[in-house]
Amino acid sequence: MDSAPKPVIVHLVTPYLFLTGSWIYSQLTGLEHFRNVVFSQRSEHRDRFPFKDVFTPDDFSMPEQLVNRAWRRATDRYGLFFEKTVRELKPSLFQAHLGYEGARWLGFVERMGLPLFTTFYGVDASKLGKIPSWQKRYEGLFDYGTAFLAEGSFLKRQLVDLGCPSDKIIIQHLGVELKKYPQKQFEGRKAKRRLILLQVSSFREKKGIQYSLEAVALLRKAGCEVEFRLIGSGDEPEAEERIRSLVLRLNIGDCVSLLGPRGHHETIEEMVKADIFLHPSVTAADGDNEGGAPVGIIEASAVGLPVVSTVHADIPEVVLDRVTGSLVPERDSVKLAEELSRLIQAPETMAAFGKAGREHIAENYNLTTQLQKLENIYASYLR
Repeated sequence: MDSAPKPVIVHLVTPYLFLTGSWIYSQLTGLEHFRNVVFSQRSEHRDRFPFKDVFTPDDFSMPEQLVNRAWRRATDRYGLFFEKTVRELKPSLFQAHLGYEGARWLGFVERMGLPLFTTFYGVDASKLGKIPSWQKRYEGLFDYGTAFLAEGSFLKRQLVDLGCPSDKIIIQHLGVELKKYPQKQFEGRKAKRRLILLQVSSFREKKGIQYSLEAVALLRKAGCEVEFRLIGSGDEPEAEERIRSLVLRLNIGDCVSLLGPRGHHETIEEMVKADIFLHPSVTAADGDNEGGAPVGIIEASAVGLPVVSTVHADIPEVVLDRVTGSLVPERDSVKLAEELSRLIQAPETMAAFGKAGREHIAENYNLTTQLQKLENIYASYLR
């Protein structure tokens, strides 16, 4: 006898899939008791995130594509011509990734009369949440939405401040597949070896790259032999140029390597080579913040790297101060350099922080555990 078909979840994410969306891909490929499909307005990086069931306007007729594009531009709403696909799939619920995605698909989901889950991640709450037009759109989303997922308690408070009912919010951690992260082994310090400080981030203000570079300059003045390696890129050429200009102004070009974007495997290799993971996130001038915590920090801790970061958003839930790493105030390059110097001079502390960090991730940010929790959340609402 054939087993019953799995309930269908339609994941709403545009584009499918942006380069930093690895956690979404983990859900799509890891939720075992549901059939996962994607509705998106644009397809990107399919070679890096291969997935069979992705539906986009490219599947429409040419007249429908033109009408959809014009309607989308005029209304900033999504869902035109997707009704037929919904009738064929018979989904049980929709899962929007990012608050603005939920708002853009809201009218369509309401017409379909199905539950809508929305996961907020950061910029959708912090930056857009300060814009009156988005505040208005979020009112409708909070009213209709079945549940709202947040990475941690800080992001939950942001959603409550925006008007989301507290009883609709569920804290759902991101997760990593621990077996894919080799554990760094800290060995005796080799003579004259530069210590490697690594940051993995986009070139956005909230990532605090400026303060990483200023801290490196302070370390160099104090006689510390370090190398700062940065993986990532900007949305525009000017972003990288600003970083290069600051490197020249600080006169640290001989110890800074801009590695550009790297694939996931290469990034993990760099983490294993590094000694300290650095990520001094800040609240940007436009209000943008991490919301939760950067995935890079979770991955670095999974490898067993000590992390030096800031008291920002939900980072203190991932980086336990003086247990798995060190936390300093935002925009304080001096304190950042002091904490880095303290760790550099205490290799046994670096090793202890790294070991504790991996254990913390294994217990609280393990992908298998978090996927099981997410499946239970979906199942409980469907019951």
